[in-house]
Amino acid sequence: MSAPIAALSLLLVEDNPRHAELIRDEIETEIPGSVVTVAGGVAESRAAMTGRDFDLVLLDFRLPDGDGLEILREMRAAGRPEPIVFVTTQASAATAVEAMKLGAADYVVKEEGYLAIVPFVVRDVLERTRLRRERAELEQRLQRAEHAAALHKLTAGIAHNLNNPLTTVRTFLELLPSRWETDEEFRGDYYRLVLGEAERMRDLVGSMMRTVALAEHEVEEPWQPGDLVREIEQWFAPSLAERSVRMECRVEEGIPVLRRGREAVRQALIVLLDNALAFSPAGEAIGLRARRSVGGSGPELVLEVSDRGPGVPALDRSRIFDPFFSTRSGGIGIGLFVARSLARAEGGSLEVRESEEGGALFALSVPTP
Repeated sequence: MSAPIAALSLLLVEDNPRHAELIRDEIETEIPGSVVTVAGGVAESRAAMTGRDFDLVLLDFRLPDGDGLEILREMRAAGRPEPIVFVTTQASAATAVEAMKLGAADYVVKEEGYLAIVPFVVRDVLERTRLRRERAELEQRLQRAEHAAALHKLTAGIAHNLNNPLTTVRTFLELLPSRWETDEEFRGDYYRLVLGEAERMRDLVGSMMRTVALAEHEVEEPWQPGDLVREIEQWFAPSLAERSVRMECRVEEGIPVLRRGREAVRQALIVLLDNALAFSPAGEAIGLRARRSVGGSGPELVLEVSDRGPGVPALDRSRIFDPFFSTRSGGIGIGLFVARSLARAEGGSLEVRESEEGGALFALSVPTP
């Protein structure tokens, strides 16, 4: 049995006053406590949505100053989360199907008896939206629990991996008073060894701090994935030039604005691109692609990082995200663990498979409105 629907605020965009009145009366009668705001066109709908959120939006297709698809695209581009139902004529049914491809939840055709159907569809869409949000929340809680367990494992691993370099540093400090002046090898090789161990400890602690910070979500400004891709491309330009490797970026059109997770996604991409660069032969390319997809919990942004290196052997793919497991020469095995933790902290995922060029392809997914 579905949970009762509380008082609702709905927006109806309909230019025919008679149809608008009938639809509003039917909804407000059949769904007690609901309040329907009517807008007669694109401009009025923009004004109605300025500074205000609705529980659901009903859109007509043909409007005097545009059409419903225009409103739908603007809402998704602005990252608005309201579910959308199209209410349209039989002649525009194909357009309503196109609207669903763009993210509308359902549609109703204006034919005999359609008024009685509208409240049913509204209830059904709202119930599906509620269940999807609850599922996403449960999945996020599970991911947080998994993250906490992995964090305990990481903490134990860091403690173990700090022990050896600390021993080296301590030995150096104990010998320093008696050996520095007379032992050239001590001043040279041993000194460089200690510096290297100190760098290793710094990297371990830094990785630990980044991972611990994942549980906290700071309020962020809405952001465009395409802008982030361009920022990352510029950030990596010096490293790419140094290694004689180029980056090929593709951003699919129509990706909506995201309201959170920018810094988490940015850090994860830096890890993935740094990893791809380490395995890319000179003269080859790293791929960075942003696209839309529909996962089990709804629409999502997918960011794919691919390279043309040796790839990840099938036997290693189940372990590649474990802390302190690394196939990279000199790697400490923290980066990919952190990247996956970042993705999961945002309700998303990070998977690895083989790219079309034979190298590795990492797919980072995060939910979108």
